[in-house]
Amino acid sequence: MGIVIIGDVFIDIKGYSIASYIPQGRNVGTIAQIHGGVGRNVAEDIANLELKPTFIGLVDDDAMGEEVIRKLDRHKVDTRFMRKVPNGMGTWLAIFDNNGDVVASVSKRPDHTPVEYILDECGDEIFKDADSIAIEIDTDREIVKKTFAYAEKYNKKVYAMVSNMSIAVERRDFLKRTSCFVCNEQEA
Repeated sequence: MGIVIIGDVFIDIKGYSIASYIPQGRNVGTIAQIHGGVGRNVAEDIANLELKPTFIGLVDDDAMGEEVIRKLDRHKVDTRFMRKVPNGMGTWLAIFDNNGDVVASVSKRPDHTPVEYILDECGDEIFKDADSIAIEIDTDREIVKKTFAYAEKYNKKVYAMVSNMSIAVERRDFLKRTSCFVCNEQEA
C-alpha cells in the first residue's frame, strides 16, 4: 500500500508586507491562500517521490475541500479514506514582515472526531498492508492511541510529525514509541 499519513488539512492565508511592518498600522502587501497542513503537505511530498501515500484526514464539505482532494488526487495520493465534514479543515492566518519573518499568526484547529470514526470503520483495511505510518502526534489523543494499537497489531513503524509543539510535548508516552520524530527548526 505504501505509507499511511494521518494528519490535518489547513488553508494557509499568508499576508506579506512590502514595507516595514507596522503592528498597529495599515500595511500594504500581498496575500496568498494556499493548501497547507502538516499531514497534507507530507502526503503530497511523499507522492512527489512516488512512494504511494494514503492520506487519512478531513476537509470541509465545500468547494475548497473538494479542491484539496482533487489536488491530492492529481499528485497520486490515495484519498479514498478522506472525509468531507463541517469544520474538517483548519485555518492558519499569518502575517510576514518585509524580511519574510512571521510577526503575527492565528490558527484554528479542525474537529478531529471524524478521523476516529474512519479508524474504527476502516482501520484494518488501512493499516494491514501499509509499509509504515506517519502521524501528526499532536492530533487528538484517541486517534494517536488507536493508530499505535494498529501499528502494534500489524507490526508497523510509526513516524511522528508535529504542528503544535505545546501539544506534542504532552504526548511523551507516544513519542517514546515512535521510530522517528520530525519537527521544524522553530519547534526544535
